[in-house]
Amino acid sequence: MKSRILIPILLFISSGILYGQTEFPVGAPFFPEIHEWHEIIVDPVQIEVMRSLEQVKDQPYQFAIPVPVDLSPENSGFIVTTADETIWVLPLFSKGALSLNLIMGPCNLPDGAYIYMYDQGHHLVRGGFTNSSSTDRMTMPVLPVPGDRMVLECHFPGRAIPKGSIGVKQVAHDFAGFFGLEGIKDIYYGRSDACEVDLSCSTNPNYLLAARSVVRLLIAGSELCTGVLVNNTGSDYKAYVLTANHCIETEIQAANTIFVFNYQSPWCNGPDLTNMHSLTGSVLRAENPDIDFSLVELNQFPSLVFKPYFSGWDITLTTPSNTFAIHHPEGDVMKISIDDNAPITSSYPIAGFVSNSFWRILKWEMGATEPGSSGGPLFDQNGRLRGTLTGGSATCLDPTNDYYAKLIRMFNITAVPATNLRPWLDPVSSGAALASGRDPYAYNLSRSDTLGNLADSDPGTSSSYSNPGWGLSTGNNSDSLITYAEYFPFTGTGEIAWVRLDVAAASYLDEADSIRIFLWSGGSQPGAVIASRKIKLREVKSSNELEVDFGRTVSVTGPFYAGYNIYYKSKLILPQTQFAVKHSAPWPLASQNSAWFHNGVVWRPFTLHPTYPMATSLGIKVVMVENSILNAIEDPGQEAQDMTVFPNPFYGSLSFSVTGTGVSETSLRIYNNTGNVVFASEYRNVFPGVLTLELPHLKPGIYHYGIMNDTVFYSGTLIKTEPKL
Repeated sequence: MKSRILIPILLFISSGILYGQTEFPVGAPFFPEIHEWHEIIVDPVQIEVMRSLEQVKDQPYQFAIPVPVDLSPENSGFIVTTADETIWVLPLFSKGALSLNLIMGPCNLPDGAYIYMYDQGHHLVRGGFTNSSSTDRMTMPVLPVPGDRMVLECHFPGRAIPKGSIGVKQVAHDFAGFFGLEGIKDIYYGRSDACEVDLSCSTNPNYLLAARSVVRLLIAGSELCTGVLVNNTGSDYKAYVLTANHCIETEIQAANTIFVFNYQSPWCNGPDLTNMHSLTGSVLRAENPDIDFSLVELNQFPSLVFKPYFSGWDITLTTPSNTFAIHHPEGDVMKISIDDNAPITSSYPIAGFVSNSFWRILKWEMGATEPGSSGGPLFDQNGRLRGTLTGGSATCLDPTNDYYAKLIRMFNITAVPATNLRPWLDPVSSGAALASGRDPYAYNLSRSDTLGNLADSDPGTSSSYSNPGWGLSTGNNSDSLITYAEYFPFTGTGEIAWVRLDVAAASYLDEADSIRIFLWSGGSQPGAVIASRKIKLREVKSSNELEVDFGRTVSVTGPFYAGYNIYYKSKLILPQTQFAVKHSAPWPLASQNSAWFHNGVVWRPFTLHPTYPMATSLGIKVVMVENSILNAIEDPGQEAQDMTVFPNPFYGSLSFSVTGTGVSETSLRIYNNTGNVVFASEYRNVFPGVLTLELPHLKPGIYHYGIMNDTVFYSGTLIKTEPKL
């Protein structure tokens, strides 16, 4: 089916360009008592029709009904004033909705203004959003919050709300269940069929690397699909996402799409993921309904903490020997499907598409695909992209006959730039038939450092209280301790990407039970909060490492503290219901102590712990990078597996080594960091083998290379250093 199924609505939605959605730890939700709600009315007959509709794979998975509105401080909600703020509170209600999401417009916030959104039970709070959350001031969609009631809070400094600064253009009523009824669990986890396999169950590095390129798409607040980040042959960074044309057909849909990264269970067959990495909005670069693809460019480049990876691709005539697909069936957490055999070239079984332009998966040996998998990537045995899902009849009961639009046909189907991929994915006109994947932050991470005070040789331990006491010394316990910090005597400047906790115990009684991870400024004790993030305890596993980020890197200068606060909705009296982090064996000197606790009044070193006084260190580490600047240095080591560059960094000679089949013609270009060619040469029959260059004329600095071996293109970064003394 080539045409999109449209839900009838009364009005049309207009939208401007959207930009990346970023949350900042600013202010706090006001949480006023709500007495009146603005009702969003949706025809119950329409809801029942949509619930009874059997959705098909070659359409986006629709989970919500969009309702156009025109709400502003002048015509809806109420105003609350404090000593230094004016707050527009908009309580929204749509009877029976399983979640609500909205598209804000305008969203032209002045400096000092911020926005929060939350459900009635305050289980999930989104925000704060500031004027740094959106470069454009026209509109901004936001991920759903659970339940049929949500509150929008818009905080403005001073005694007035600037006219035309804030409004709501659309509210979407969730009829399928983006969130569970308890208001916490996204029931898309576990919603897909039983044969689907969690990506988190895999240890195959090929699958795990490819998975970093896969994104879940939330389109215009009402539909779900899958897409893939894809690399290009240029030396610049373009955040291209490839998906099915039946998912994103227009500029407005591209602008109103939220791209969710790394949406997978935290462990194999584990729970859902509460904190999602997401960016909002894109520009439609190319699309072609005859081969069912759309290429969009994100309006904001993914942060280092997203761990983005841009998939390599293969448009040779060679048929893959086997394939795998990574996707979000019915919006579920990331799943993997595997076909051990070669796909065959085929036509799509419904008229209207270019003939013989699809890969046909005869039978999945593991998993299948479902509605919501649309646009998801098909990778070959080398982990390179070969196509995207259009549709098919494969199910868990009969996992046969799925159809993926061929990437090679997307390249050559027309000569019009807006209807084919070549000018976007091969902007340098290299003619490459293969491109390697790219980790844009590989260099930043190569210069990262993991800081921690617990020695690598120390496995860590936990101290349990004896009766009549209960609990653990670094957890919730009968001493009423719930907040802990680890001191990091850092010098200089850097950016914290992740905090890693060596978890000794983790359990919960209520869905609201959680921990909050903190970064505090340094000094003789923990100072001001630099950043924080809440994690549901249901997402934490005992005897595992918990890795937490803050949505972006966090800059620090000098010493700092990292730690956590524990929250249980009900008072605990049993030691087995706990969260705790491991600590080191006691240090011989009190001066070696780096662990702290808060007793509810003041911070104290662990040498003054009421039950377990000792000099110790907590099992907390931080991953520090020098910076997260993009384009400073490109990826130096993510070429195809049959090519290596060494040494890199170099100060004298530089070698390129290629193994495998013979190469007839090689073209090499080296560019400086401003893009000017500083070395160029052509070679014949040098590979397989080693090509060594002497480059004494190059000054120390950053360079980039591009090599074309027949039709195979490689690119990366070179670093020339000063000669060793």
